[in-house]
Amino acid sequence: MNVRVYAKLNLTLSVGDKQGKFHSVDSLVSSVDIFDEVTVVPRTDGKIYVRCDDASIPAEANSALRAATLFQNAFCTDGVEIFVRKGIPIGAGMGGSSADAAAVTYCMCKLFGADVNSAQVRRICAESGSDVNFMLRGGFARMRGKGDDLTFAQLSKPLYFALTTFDVQLSTAKVYAEFDALRLWANKQKTALTTCSAQTFAETVASDCARAVFFNDLQQAARALTDCAENYISYTNACGWKCCMTGSGSAYFVPFGQEKAAEQAVRRLNANGFSSRLCRTVSEGIREV
Repeated sequence: MNVRVYAKLNLTLSVGDKQGKFHSVDSLVSSVDIFDEVTVVPRTDGKIYVRCDDASIPAEANSALRAATLFQNAFCTDGVEIFVRKGIPIGAGMGGSSADAAAVTYCMCKLFGADVNSAQVRRICAESGSDVNFMLRGGFARMRGKGDDLTFAQLSKPLYFALTTFDVQLSTAKVYAEFDALRLWANKQKTALTTCSAQTFAETVASDCARAVFFNDLQQAARALTDCAENYISYTNACGWKCCMTGSGSAYFVPFGQEKAAEQAVRRLNANGFSSRLCRTVSEGIREV
């Protein structure tokens, strides 16, 4: 079985203080048309194998293996062979690892007759990774708690992004550790905006994208760990664009309500040495191919 699983952008990301092992988050998140391709084939020997076309990702570190193992244990299924073709940038804050876990979970549901919307499958996704439940369904949603409290809404018109990536992979754990070290959560009530409802945000961007507030509480922590985006941030500010980091970095985006404006921004960014591409929102997380 072959599927495409789409990346995500955190349009807003509010981070609370650490509670146990995790920080609570409140984020407006959308799927975009950048994807990994995942193939899952049943086996009859009970074994699970994962291969990836990117040799920098060890099979045992890929969340696809964890998701498949959790699914097999929960539903007592046979094994599978998994092949991942990466299209989502690695270490960019776009949910690439969670996307692969979601794709494997979806495929195993279809192959072994499980209900993809069941509470048991939702628990498997939650154990596989913090964004996996969103990646499984996709679209546009408000994501809270550890990432599994989801409220979906509808964007009445697509958003377009000039997406810029860097030759730097940021560790989510290290960015959150820096967030704690800088005590950024302590100043949030004084300095940070709160996340509005998904529906309110959707209505705002539909009427005037420029009025919508895009922000990321982890951006300062990421910038403390690497200066890869400093020239980019200066350039986008000079152009009058509002750039924002996604997830724990290192990718940034500039949002637009019109495709032509986003295309022009991409051309200007590339002409000035910033590796950029156009992407747009999509209404699904996974598509069978």
